Amino acid sequence: MYQSDIKIFELIDILKSLGIIRFDTDFCREIEMPKQSLSRIKKGLAHFTAKHIENICKVYKVNANWIFGIEKNIFNPSQVNTVKKLA
Repeated sequence: MYQSDIKIFELIDILKSLGIIRFDTDFCREIEMPKQSLSRIKKGLAHFTAKHIENICKVYKVNANWIFGIEKNIFNPSQVNTVKKLA
């Protein structure tokens, strides 16, 4: 599994703990990804695509550099208030 895949699964757990999503299916629907794809990624048969990552960053205001392990801030600093409103 890619490091970016691991970080996105961590993000899903964070979004659940913040009350932004309740289920994996909520996440999949919001980033326009079939639920089956998430299962394949969990099994190591596929990976999140560039389009998935782009959608994650747009929908949830996530810092793409965090997904790739470059920065420690999960959310874009300029968007933190927007993320709080989602919860």
